[in-house]
Amino acid sequence: MFLLSSLVVLAALHGIHAVEYVVTNNAENSTGGVRFNNDIGIEYSRQTLVSATEFIWRLFQQNTPADRKDVQRVTLIIENTDGIAYAENDEIHVNANYIKEYSGDLKREFTGVLYHEMTHIWQWNGNGQTPGGLIEGIADFVRLKANYVPSHWVQPGQGDRWDQGYDVTARFLDYCNSLRNGFVAELNKKMRSGYSADFFVELLRNNVDQLWTDYKAKHDFREENPKYQSSFLELPGYWGRETLTSATDFIWRIFQRNTEADRKDMQKMTLIIENGNSIAFTSLNNEIHVNANYLGSYSGIADFVRLRADLAPSHWVQPGQGDRWDQGYDVTARFLDYCNSLRNGLVAELDQKMRRGYSADFFVELLGKTVDQLWSDYKAQYGN
Repeated sequence: MFLLSSLVVLAALHGIHAVEYVVTNNAENSTGGVRFNNDIGIEYSRQTLVSATEFIWRLFQQNTPADRKDVQRVTLIIENTDGIAYAENDEIHVNANYIKEYSGDLKREFTGVLYHEMTHIWQWNGNGQTPGGLIEGIADFVRLKANYVPSHWVQPGQGDRWDQGYDVTARFLDYCNSLRNGFVAELNKKMRSGYSADFFVELLRNNVDQLWTDYKAKHDFREENPKYQSSFLELPGYWGRETLTSATDFIWRIFQRNTEADRKDMQKMTLIIENGNSIAFTSLNNEIHVNANYLGSYSGIADFVRLRADLAPSHWVQPGQGDRWDQGYDVTARFLDYCNSLRNGLVAELDQKMRRGYSADFFVELLGKTVDQLWSDYKAQYGN
């Protein structure tokens, strides 16, 4: 009886091309490795690698070995590593800690991750010239078409840029594919030897920026008359009203709150400039009180948003400083900015999850690590 820590099999022949699949659990003594064996297993993983490959070949219209990369062997490794998963050198590495901590439908999530990473094995990357956001978007497009979309993905029409990557770009590519069936397959073929933004023009007769504009217009969630008003005391001109308006628009974008249903039902917002003891505070009745003595530092926005809006004051701590991840204000803002760099849109997804409650597991679900592990990594990155 062979120990089921490693299994090597040959996939069915496709013409004269056979792929060897290897699944290895290098973390079987860890909690995540044990959960992998119990809830997923090597045989299911192998079958998923085979089915993902066949699905990608069909989706990419790679019907003969000449159409595909010359990959002889694909290895899946379960190990204690960083992040969720990554693919390189025809190997897929999945973090056992992510498997340990994931609280949803683990097998479905694991399958979706494998479809994404297997896409990286087979897709063309324009000899390294293709934008990273498009590479990741195509991988998530495959996951989308295979019907393994996780609940935290953005909705169609959301996102700031077509090449933002992952789910944002996947949704955009799905729109492009609806304009020309097989578009993504043809785009992938063109990227076999290089990349040019002109590929979009050649295939869809529109440049990619115009396509993005059309896509956003099709899914236009913006409200012509947002349900908030602003009134002010002791504030000259319209500076305060314009700032509240632009801050609200910015927050809706960064939190991906594109419809009224995504937002708090707020009919009126009041900014009050007054003499007080603190810099600023927000009351329960949607009032922002700002101390007139500290007007120059006014933002009225959580510090992460203030940071992303490029309004951080000079006295803020530098990245990596602070005693705890939840110390608040600039310390936590810097930490959240680090987390957001690991997964673009993390703070928006975290905000969405906190609509009905909070759990520290949210960090694990989104980043594959506990928040304390992330804090340790963040401190280590900056030598603190």
